[in-house]
Amino acid sequence: MNTIAKAHNCKKEVPVCQGDIYQSVIYSYPTENEYIQFHFPYAIVISQACDVIAMDSLFRKKGGKATKFMPSVLLCPLYNAEEIKEGEYVKDFFQGLELEIEKDILFNSKERNVIQKNWHYRFYEFSVQAGTEEILPVVMVDFKHYFSLPISYLIKNPQNRICCLDNLYAEQITLKFAAFLSRVAIPDYE
Repeated sequence: MNTIAKAHNCKKEVPVCQGDIYQSVIYSYPTENEYIQFHFPYAIVISQACDVIAMDSLFRKKGGKATKFMPSVLLCPLYNAEEIKEGEYVKDFFQGLELEIEKDILFNSKERNVIQKNWHYRFYEFSVQAGTEEILPVVMVDFKHYFSLPISYLIKNPQNRICCLDNLYAEQITLKFAAFLSRVAIPDYE
């Protein structure tokens, strides 16, 4: 069974923070000839709370200590669990890159069981509830997918912030992300 993350609704004046979930997030990056845009239905802020709140404060107050400046905030997209299982969630990424990508069934039923218990190193599965109301059905984070946005983007789109995860759940996701990034990988030269 997946984790049921507890959350609460955020007021517009509350600073952006670790564990905030946004809907309709647009991320773009340059290629040699153009900008490619991705539209993520949902994304979660995974930067440390102290950094995010300090940056939010700088932008809202229009000033502050230069040493607190951080150019961007890290987010992870949230995907529909079934799309991940079928490997469909990455197909849009390759359309503008002129790459041929094979369809890949990402994991078998044994791995699915590991993911549902949140024992997998790369994936985290959860749903979101505020009180008794379900805010998000089962979604998954693939820690290989993360991106950064200027905090000003999040501040200028407060209507897209759908909830704030309670600290325990926000920290749990961030710790799993940190563990994924700190793993020791052995290169495959074949």
